[in-house]
Amino acid sequence: MQEIIAGALRRRRTAAVIAPAVGFGGGLLSRWADAAGGAVGLLTLVPPVLLLVLSIRELVRRPGTAELRIDETARAFFSPPNRALTFPPILCGWLVFMAVDSAHRAGDDPLRWTLVTVYAVLCLAIAAGHWRRLPFVALTAAGVTYGAPRPLAVVPWEALGGELPVGPGASGRYLRLPIVRPDLVRRAGRGPRPGVFVAVRELTVAPALLAVAIQHYATHPQHRAAIGTPEEYTRLRHALTAVAQGTA
Repeated sequence: MQEIIAGALRRRRTAAVIAPAVGFGGGLLSRWADAAGGAVGLLTLVPPVLLLVLSIRELVRRPGTAELRIDETARAFFSPPNRALTFPPILCGWLVFMAVDSAHRAGDDPLRWTLVTVYAVLCLAIAAGHWRRLPFVALTAAGVTYGAPRPLAVVPWEALGGELPVGPGASGRYLRLPIVRPDLVRRAGRGPRPGVFVAVRELTVAPALLAVAIQHYATHPQHRAAIGTPEEYTRLRHALTAVAQGTA
């Protein structure tokens, strides 16, 4: 599991570096094409069209369909992030493009230079978040952990109700865990936050499978100690199939 996290984090950090570089190059290309004029000037359309295509691709991307994976050493069922290019680096690249474009047009206009600063700060914030953590979920005997390599939230089973985690947002991008004991939840950062959301669309696991697995262990404490073994995963899948068929 740790090797998978390390590999996914490397890919994520690569995207966090490449996206701003592409945005910067796109900004320079756009300025050169605009100055050249004529047919070359049509190249100024490339960055916004690319942003549109990538954004639409991200919006219509289907969620994962895979099973949970098993780590017997860590005694966990887990799901790593998928390999798709997600929206944060796309947005970061666009912000750099806008910063280059605004800086070219700014002159002595303080408002435009303020916009350049805002674009740069937003891109740095997005890149920093992308660099430090990745979407990752693990089910252990202790509870549900979301985020890696440092968890964003650790939710003990005792903090969960028996309801099925639901998926608010467009196309079920998130699962909201049914928290009944928020005092037991450990989170990264400071300050109160409403609920715990798992960005399930960024994971390889099928959202419905993750939701029913979490509900199963929240309501069947006698099986938690066996989490992370192949035998328990086989039992879990049989139990979930029986429930789905109405034979449990």
